[in-house]
Amino acid sequence: MSNIVYIKTPQCIEVDKNNISLKDFLTIYCENEKLKNSILELPFYTFQKYQKGQLVVSILKVIELITKHFPSAEIENLGEGDFILSYAPPSKWEKSREFFCTIFICLTAFFGGGYAIMAYNTDIGAKELFSNLSMLFLGNAKTGVAWITISYAIGLGLGMILFFNHLGSKKIDSDPTPLEVQMRLYEKDISTTVIKDISRRGESIDAKQ
Repeated sequence: MSNIVYIKTPQCIEVDKNNISLKDFLTIYCENEKLKNSILELPFYTFQKYQKGQLVVSILKVIELITKHFPSAEIENLGEGDFILSYAPPSKWEKSREFFCTIFICLTAFFGGGYAIMAYNTDIGAKELFSNLSMLFLGNAKTGVAWITISYAIGLGLGMILFFNHLGSKKIDSDPTPLEVQMRLYEKDISTTVIKDISRRGESIDAKQ
């Protein structure tokens, strides 16, 4: 039976227990099921209990650990070269904090977006524009402004729904939304910066030289 072990890990992993073994962050494929299970049970690192911690790890350290216990294993890495291991101890206030943060972000986005739209309409003279359009097409500026304003507001709302590809918790189609794309890019940039900063300080965990 083949002892080739394929390993993969994402760039950023968050765990909620302080005693970390390989099964907590590593994905493994191996034809030898016994070898695979033995590797996954290997202890890797221990964070200080109930204290948040963040660690940058080189995949070479993982390979070194595996080959130390199983010299006959042939390791093939299919994932990241360096990754972040974050320990966040469970908290009974986590759900409450998440709820209030969500409410705060929603209110900020709602009022901030409303202010931005009003400021934009003021800058372009939307009121005068609607009056001119009403006079041009209907011949009466006073009776037509309300309908044009309502149509503009509906069109603005529909445009935002189509652009962000969301209606409440439902997606219009399966494509990622522009916000999701930007969030993934932001997460990737953050992870890359953390890895580089900690590596430059010489605080990352790497294989022995």
